[in-house]
Amino acid sequence: MKKIGIIIFLTIIGISLIGALFFYSYTNTHTVENVILGDEIILPDRIVYKNSNNECFEFLRDSEEYNSLIELISSSLINYEDNSQIISQDTIDTIHNNESFLEFDYKTASKNYIIPLGSTLKNYMIKLLNTGGKICSSNLQNLTKIKSELDKNLTTNCKPYSFNYTELLSKNSFDLDYKYKEQFDEINYRIYQVKIEDIKTYERFEAMCNLSFDEPISEDIFNDNILILTVSSVPKITVKVNIGNIRYTYENLPNTYDSQSIAHLLIVSKIVNTDCIYNTDLSTVDQMASFDEFLKEHDENVENLDENLYVKDFDTFYTEYTNATSSITEEKATEIANNVFESETNLTSTYNKDSQTMEIKSVHPTNLFIRKYYETDYTAPYEVTAYCFRRSDDMGNGTEIYIDNKLGKVIGGYSFGD
Repeated sequence: MKKIGIIIFLTIIGISLIGALFFYSYTNTHTVENVILGDEIILPDRIVYKNSNNECFEFLRDSEEYNSLIELISSSLINYEDNSQIISQDTIDTIHNNESFLEFDYKTASKNYIIPLGSTLKNYMIKLLNTGGKICSSNLQNLTKIKSELDKNLTTNCKPYSFNYTELLSKNSFDLDYKYKEQFDEINYRIYQVKIEDIKTYERFEAMCNLSFDEPISEDIFNDNILILTVSSVPKITVKVNIGNIRYTYENLPNTYDSQSIAHLLIVSKIVNTDCIYNTDLSTVDQMASFDEFLKEHDENVENLDENLYVKDFDTFYTEYTNATSSITEEKATEIANNVFESETNLTSTYNKDSQTMEIKSVHPTNLFIRKYYETDYTAPYEVTAYCFRRSDDMGNGTEIYIDNKLGKVIGGYSFGD
């Protein structure tokens, strides 16, 4: 029994050792399969190679070419440098636009790595940042051999893509119906975006958004490209395209607030990672939201003005004014004018009461107080006698209010100054 116990004990020890060895081996293999160097550089979801002829090739993870390329890069990348040496965005743009390179790309928002294969920063590996990049290795080996292997063998069965992209603006503006908005991704206030991958989908959005471009959108475009349609009220949209992402920047121009939408179309190569789209600098959109709230409040105030006091129908008023036989006193007119000046719904509340003056004269009624923001100014073709009250500031800015002398109604006025 004692011998049997020893045998069982030794057997348990042996099984434990074998299990621990197996776990260590599996963990080590699992780590090797998911990283290139230590715990620093994770295997990318794909590798993009741009050759000296500006042709781009995509190597997807687990493909034969991908595995061969990873093996070559792993033997070339012998150390990782954790320093703060920064590369400017202009240098990164030079590499992207003018030279050959390898880029590690990830499906998520992870930052890419780029290995220049031209003259700029040769033998370096750079981690891309929001702006520019950071050197993570400066002594890669045998890059000439890697490039030769890419050109002679690894790209022979791969489809080449161009890195070019085109921006188009629709010639037609339109109001985006609320029932169509759910077919877009809502990026921010009054900005909607959708990725279009085939001609039938494009034709649906073409009808929906009344699209019209100087260049025709044909089915052939979708052989090598994807379309990104952005619908927005922001007049200026700037796009910057890299292999790993697309960045949109929105900028409002002075005096260009408009309820109408414009359509911006980006025709971009399928080699670009269109799952990583960044919409940046949305501050102008937030300003537009605040401005729209102001307009909405202003127009609601106009809608709620007392029609017994403010004239909204000038033809009806003129008939009533012509037929009226009585008149109001200056005191009554002053009371009405003071209420209008001090109303919080009017911009006239900013002017000091001490500056107020009055004179009686013939005027043409206007829509100063009943005009909604996007409506045009209106002046009646006839004249009536009115008490005219004026308030102003030290800079010469002010408002004059017309109170007709018979019915005691606010028939407009005008603003002056800057």
